Amino acid sequence: MSRENFHRLLQRYLDGQCTPAEQQLVHHWYDMLDEHQEINPENLDAIEDAIWRKIHQQMNAGLPENKATVRPSTFSSKRLRLWLAAAAAVVFLIGAGIFIYLRIICYPVSPSFATDPMPDGQVITVKNDTEYHMNIILPDESLVELYPGALLEYPKRFKEKNREVRLAGDAFFAVAANSENPFWVFHEGMITKVLGTKFKIKAPKGNANGEVIVYSGKVDVFYNQGSRNLVKRILAAPEKASITTNQRAVLQSKTIEETVMENPLPVREQVDAIRNETFKDIPMTTLAKTLSDLYALDIVADSSLAGITFTGDISGIGLFKQLDIICMVTDTQYETQGTTVFLRNKH
Repeated sequence: MSRENFHRLLQRYLDGQCTPAEQQLVHHWYDMLDEHQEINPENLDAIEDAIWRKIHQQMNAGLPENKATVRPSTFSSKRLRLWLAAAAAVVFLIGAGIFIYLRIICYPVSPSFATDPMPDGQVITVKNDTEYHMNIILPDESLVELYPGALLEYPKRFKEKNREVRLAGDAFFAVAANSENPFWVFHEGMITKVLGTKFKIKAPKGNANGEVIVYSGKVDVFYNQGSRNLVKRILAAPEKASITTNQRAVLQSKTIEETVMENPLPVREQVDAIRNETFKDIPMTTLAKTLSDLYALDIVADSSLAGITFTGDISGIGLFKQLDIICMVTDTQYETQGTTVFLRNKH
């Protein structure tokens, strides 16, 4: 340390701006003095000179400023290696346990009432042998509209953390909202998880191309990994699709395809905004935004359509018929990719 830096350190000490380590160092130097005086601005120079001389005296005498006894370590390298190996094993087991939990518990393949024994009469089975839709009210007051030939299983009382049913065939669900208690539907090849929404499942027994169609809200759809062995279930997470209003998930052989539903319905809150509406010279980009809001879908107009406008009446008909009319009048085209509809110029 230079004399200049030494002076600055003492000045910071006097101003109360030292770090705890610097303060301790100043106290150590001060204790080396034969006569102790209070450090203040008046005697700072004298104390600084005295401490500086004392430090140099010890340095010239070959004495260290602070003696420390170094004790041989009693923790051998062998014990250290054993300890590190044990710690690594514990971390691995904890990590593996969490990983397996996420794979097996978070992605079940069947409802708990089917795997955990339940008393007789606690699981209700309903099969619709009629030619009409059958309405069923579940324990949480969710509504199920069971289609002809379909079968539904559910417990008399749902668990606090999971509401689970098993379906074979087609059904419409209007699920009571509960953010802390998700609703699971186990059906052919797929598992549907929701918090509160309206959706339809088309899953005829043995059909590999089952569908989930969302009318409102959000739904997560997973591959049902029940046909896989335990090792494959642990090593690979199931295929997943997250779909929202007017979208559908279709089970393919190796993937779950996300698309727009065949006949999208206007969002209830937006119906009045376009009912009996006749557009006049509305820019295509603005019209695309209007339709996006109406159907809660991504409808995107290409930037090349910025100067093109539409005039016409498209009220009272479905989305794709509306798009047919718009494209015919404006000499444009539309294309659906996944869950997005793109409006483009033909040329």
